[in-house]
Amino acid sequence: MIANKKIGPLISIVTVVHNDVANIEETILSVINQNYENIEYIIIDGESNDGTVDIIRKFESSVEYWISEPDKGIYYAMNKGADIAKGDFITFMNSGDRYLTMDVFDDITEACFIPTIYRSHLEKDKWVKLRNKKFSIPYCHQGIVFKNMKIKYDIHYKYAADYDYFLRHGYDVLPFSSSGKVFYDNRGLSSNSWGGRKELSLIIKKNFGFYYGARSFFLFSLKYVVIKLIYFFK
Repeated sequence: MIANKKIGPLISIVTVVHNDVANIEETILSVINQNYENIEYIIIDGESNDGTVDIIRKFESSVEYWISEPDKGIYYAMNKGADIAKGDFITFMNSGDRYLTMDVFDDITEACFIPTIYRSHLEKDKWVKLRNKKFSIPYCHQGIVFKNMKIKYDIHYKYAADYDYFLRHGYDVLPFSSSGKVFYDNRGLSSNSWGGRKELSLIIKKNFGFYYGARSFFLFSLKYVVIKLIYFFK
């Protein structure tokens, strides 16, 4: 008699996309080619009109749920995915980012960080380092597997709702997974915008007090100026 194969926890992966035909296929392939089978894959498209939907349709047999309709921004779309997700765990891999290996979920049985590489403003690939949660989200959002507690993103935040989302889970430092790698591009809107840095400071002040909020605002201001100078002299 052949023993029943042990089935691990259901992991929901949500991809949000809008008009990103150049990158969506690579993101999808990195999800559907995972070794781990007990995955619920959800794609939320913001009514793309550049060919993105055609790419999604090409792979729809490997996607549990997808929809293409207007939405009110990235966090609104991520909430739609979170509402649908039935998994024990949930993680977000939005278009343009991807899993670098096929063993990402092989050994995951709890909320965790996945080792992550990012593309810096100097066009270099670097490993993400842990940060103090009183200063920012401790790890990049793409490299976090959350317990599915049906928590929603606060859509009042335009740039930094992922930090608020992490804090409302009550996590401190999570363990790292024993396998897999993630890639994300750190040159996006929330990473570079002044609005994003102001939102981070407000969230820090709300959760950790005036001192940490003021300190973060000063340091974020300096970093913002440095990044602007980097792009100015490129």
